[in-house]
Amino acid sequence: MKRIILLVCIAFVLYFYKSHTTCADTYSDGLIIVKHAKLHVKRVGHFIQFNHPCKLEENTIANILSSIYYKEKGLLKRKGTFKVFQDGEIEKLTPLIVKAFSIATPDKVVSTTSYSERVILTDKKNNCIMFITDHTLNIVFNRIHSFQTYNDIMSAKKKYLVTKENPAKKTHSHFWQLLPTKEQQLEPGHENWLIINLSK
Repeated sequence: MKRIILLVCIAFVLYFYKSHTTCADTYSDGLIIVKHAKLHVKRVGHFIQFNHPCKLEENTIANILSSIYYKEKGLLKRKGTFKVFQDGEIEKLTPLIVKAFSIATPDKVVSTTSYSERVILTDKKNNCIMFITDHTLNIVFNRIHSFQTYNDIMSAKKKYLVTKENPAKKTHSHFWQLLPTKEQQLEPGHENWLIINLSK
């Protein structure tokens, strides 16, 4: 009997520890999710060492997110340039990103998933990773305004803790291309990777 009680106690402690550590690495506001992810990112054949943790100001992150633009590609493309993040997304993402960077470790990126622009029971999904190196903020996108149904979102929400897609391994999308402003630049050979100098 004592052995059974001991095993139950051990199982409870392990469950509590796992739940606690998961929550410590994940921050959310509704369907806006920011989390730490252990990913290997290469530049010119070498793995990047991230300068984490890092203290960032909320207005800095908000200004950066609001100045990210893209254009559409493909047969059904719309003409013009479009903002990646909407005001509602930025308002929710900003404090979560700042918090995540403040305790991020040098081997983990900050991964974000957000939804905006509800159109006939669908949402548009944005997904990217962020990391800091050499006083620059790197934002590498996996998806921009990808249409998601309600069922898609619920399915993704259930498995987001174990998703480990690495956008840095992509170089482009068939449907969109980032358009850097004068304060930004693209990683050579990539249409999905923005670099922003934080020292200015």
